[in-house]
Amino acid sequence: MKVSIFVSLCLLISILFSEPGDLLWRYRTANAVFSSPCLYEDALYIGSCDTYVYSLYINDGSLKWKYKTGKDVYSTPFIEGGVTYIGSKDSYLYAINNSDGSLKWKFATNSSISSSPCVSKGLVYVGCDIDEQDHGYLYAIDITNGKLIWRFGAKNNVESPSISEGIVYFGSWDWFLYALNASNGSSKWKYQASGFVITKPYIKDGVVYFGTYDNHSVNAINSSDGSLKWQYKTDNYITSSPLVVDNVVYIGSEDNYIYALNASDGFLKWKYLTDGAISYSSPFVTDGILYIGSLDCKIYALNTEDGSLKWKYQTEKAVRSSPYASKGKVYCGSYDYYLYAIETYKDGFKQTKSATRLPSKSFSISPNPFSTRLVVSLPSSGTIYSLTGQLIMKLDKGKHSIDTSKWREGVYIIKSASENRRIIKLK
Repeated sequence: MKVSIFVSLCLLISILFSEPGDLLWRYRTANAVFSSPCLYEDALYIGSCDTYVYSLYINDGSLKWKYKTGKDVYSTPFIEGGVTYIGSKDSYLYAINNSDGSLKWKFATNSSISSSPCVSKGLVYVGCDIDEQDHGYLYAIDITNGKLIWRFGAKNNVESPSISEGIVYFGSWDWFLYALNASNGSSKWKYQASGFVITKPYIKDGVVYFGTYDNHSVNAINSSDGSLKWQYKTDNYITSSPLVVDNVVYIGSEDNYIYALNASDGFLKWKYLTDGAISYSSPFVTDGILYIGSLDCKIYALNTEDGSLKWKYQTEKAVRSSPYASKGKVYCGSYDYYLYAIETYKDGFKQTKSATRLPSKSFSISPNPFSTRLVVSLPSSGTIYSLTGQLIMKLDKGKHSIDTSKWREGVYIIKSASENRRIIKLK
């Protein structure tokens, strides 16, 4: 009982005293998290390569439920009407009730599913990988009963679809971007790209935006006829999907850059260099901040106006998951098996100071909980204060052995100028 109370208290403290870029909580799955989180009411929904779909409460990251599929879950969930739709490498599309994690139905496709579904007007659309007959398919399925309405064949893997004004758009590894009638799957047009089309298209104001793998390009296509409007070349593969906000296209590339391009003509507004490839992680923008992950193991927060860094948070392995931000928190998965919840700003007030939150091995505390002595190593100067905010002591950079025999039992907070806060307990 005491342990659970302590854990809850630590979580409350981390929320109350957190700053932009601080970790609020993290939840460990049993394998890499390639899937991206989706928020619905009070819970997050995400898949893992451990074969499970998870539902976690956003306030503390505790498990609401988990549902086991047959193989890895790369797919990002789509939620409609209290039901989570998500694909698995076991070739099934699942419809799972959000309330309790029970299965509503599942639909068997011809091959494994790496793409993410979308829902429109009573149909759920999802693509599957290439099968033994060298075909990939886009499926349209009735959300009420899981029955097939139509399917459309391509000549390689079919990636995640998007829908706008009754047209479903999707890319394929057969080097085409397709536009189909969403109600019956009839072809409107297809655009011959110069490489795999792995990214999910984004449609805005009559233009379809997407990236190509082999050609390294960001493309803008007229949705009416599939003609090219403009093209911007990066220096490596593009697997990150574009996002358009306020006439700016945001997208990552495996050349390590995050790009901001004018949506009207493709001219470069700014680009930001990370320490690793932007591979599959796609931008999320809200309140003037862009969030994205990188293979350098970090989650980045950038100012959308000029691309300047606001903060970055380092996980333990590569980040291919796409962040999701809401109400001052950003959520993202990592190949280190964790789903992270990170502070972005508090109480709806956007903080503008830059903050770099990179956990350092030189910041260590032992033991914790402690009794009569506490050993602290700091990478920079720091402070220790009580839960009520009373300053206990100031510390210089380096290692300190502190006599705590006269301290009162309770919870304390230690803060280094260059690191996240740590919570310690005197038992």
